[in-house]
Amino acid sequence: MATIGSKTRPIILRVQDEARAEEVSMICDAHGFQFIVGIEPDKPENLFDLKKALKSVPIQVPEKPLKVSPNDYCPCGSNKKYKNCCGAIPARA
Repeated sequence: MATIGSKTRPIILRVQDEARAEEVSMICDAHGFQFIVGIEPDKPENLFDLKKALKSVPIQVPEKPLKVSPNDYCPCGSNKKYKNCCGAIPARA
């Protein structure tokens, strides 16, 4: 099965206005996704395929982080403190 966002399986999006269509097309272009956008003001917005494709984009984590303090935000991008994320000390049994 082809990957979503590829030429054989483009992302299909439905938005309600031209401004929103421009916004989602910029997101798709930034990630190199193939996509089809339909503007239908009388129907609800459907961005399910875009959300699914963005989940499959790997997060780039630096290989060797600089010195990280326990109270700094984690370099993995989780938006948690380092001490509560990758730097957590496992509980002893």
